Amino acid sequence: MAKIYVECQDKAGQKIYDKIVQTALEDLVIGKSLIEVKMICMEEEPLFIIGALPKTTSKLIKLRDIVRLEESKPDEKDPNKTISWLKIVDETYAHELFNKINIIDQPSRFELITDSDVDLDMIIHDAKDDFKLKILDFMNRVFPEGMRVRKTYHGKSLVMMASETPYKEEWVKIAMDLKKELEEKI
Repeated sequence: MAKIYVECQDKAGQKIYDKIVQTALEDLVIGKSLIEVKMICMEEEPLFIIGALPKTTSKLIKLRDIVRLEESKPDEKDPNKTISWLKIVDETYAHELFNKINIIDQPSRFELITDSDVDLDMIIHDAKDDFKLKILDFMNRVFPEGMRVRKTYHGKSLVMMASETPYKEEWVKIAMDLKKELEEKI
């Protein structure tokens, strides 16, 4: 489980938010994938900031992971193009594949014919993107109701601010300092 730190002037509130953070991490099953989570609660403003430092694990799904190249040959109508026959061997990311190549025919569920350049090292899916969405979901679950003004900063860490009012410059500085603090731990 990630190290969890909650800064809150109200000690009872600190215990409550610590439990909320732990529960949200457990619900989304992401606690073991994070190094550290830090929450800053400034109820009097009101301002809440959460920073999360994920472990650097990212699996890239490449074309070679989901299809097998059966055949390629020059297009009879246009010799500058190549027609390729692909066999889907893992359809988990097929919908993303369909957005990346031009399919000219699909004889069956697992067969594709394309005139796109077939690069077996083409990245079809980056699992890091899914994980970032889970972290953002976690942060949104932890913030109190009514904190509608939100801003997120991405990098090696993710930091989100939430308030009822527009941000002050000093709040942005606190969030950026938290981001820097987390990223220095890598």
